[in-house]
Amino acid sequence: MRGLSLRQALTAIDCALGYAQQQSLPPLTIVVLDAGAHVKASASADGSGTQRYEIALGKASAALGMGFGTRTFSELVKKGTLPAEFSSAINGATHGRFIPLPGGVLIFEQGQVVGAIGISGASSNADEEVAIAAIEQCGLTAGL
Repeated sequence: MRGLSLRQALTAIDCALGYAQQQSLPPLTIVVLDAGAHVKASASADGSGTQRYEIALGKASAALGMGFGTRTFSELVKKGTLPAEFSSAINGATHGRFIPLPGGVLIFEQGQVVGAIGISGASSNADEEVAIAAIEQCGLTAGL
């Protein structure tokens, strides 16, 4: 497996920031992880909040760790399929690196998970929309 390149990660960040600007969204922070959960690249738009990095990292980590996007996890908790305590327990076990809110999306290339992107700064729905747009603009596939 080739894995996610630095160029792909940086391009995803550029695409995310450009898309957010086109949509007139507030300043975002973006974290891109490789398949081994290592930070490949990150960036914060000017004016992004001081806790946004940790939130974006937690969203990307949650998607990668669970094997599906954070919206799916959030919906499983809302439906009662998973108890809310489960997400709290995972968040504690991962030292705060598990944020089960929309905005954490898996990155696929040729059917293989090569990483994840986490975004924070707008509404969770908008964060997810930006993540999907950035992944697709890079010619990769978003995994929800």
